Amino acid sequence: MWHLKGDDDRAIVDYDEAIRLDPKNACALYNRGIAWSSKGDIDRAIVDYSAAIRSDPNYAAAFLNRGNSWSERGDNDRAIADYSEAIRLAPKVAAFYYSRGGAWHEQGQYQRAIADFDAAVRLNPKYDHALYWRGIAKHRTGDVVGGESDIAAARKINPKVGK
Repeated sequence: MWHLKGDDDRAIVDYDEAIRLDPKNACALYNRGIAWSSKGDIDRAIVDYSAAIRSDPNYAAAFLNRGNSWSERGDNDRAIADYSEAIRLAPKVAAFYYSRGGAWHEQGQYQRAIADFDAAVRLNPKYDHALYWRGIAKHRTGDVVGGESDIAAARKINPKVGK
């Protein structure tokens, strides 16, 4: 609750207590990771997401957030591995494909990025950011018409996307 109110320090104190009482509490570990990430301490966030995954190897959201942390550190190989595991665990979550698409894009793997953005849009046709970034990736592959079409579709949903 404290994190939602913007008080990550108090949230961390509460999660610390929950983890003290149950060191394998995957939810508390995961949420403390979110609080650490919010405070900008990516290393501690990764430690907590990893502990949550050890406690619950099927915790797809922990893989997503650890992937986001790896991506923030510029380690797209690890990010892609975590996003791929999140997708394996929960293949119908558009955000997982979108995140992996972003990591592929960062690596210059535009066809792979497009494939993941396609999957995200299939799962959520109004996913403005996935449409926008698919358009950018299409541009990078030389498909200017397809890229412009996707960017226009994204901006029809959200005029501020990409700005």
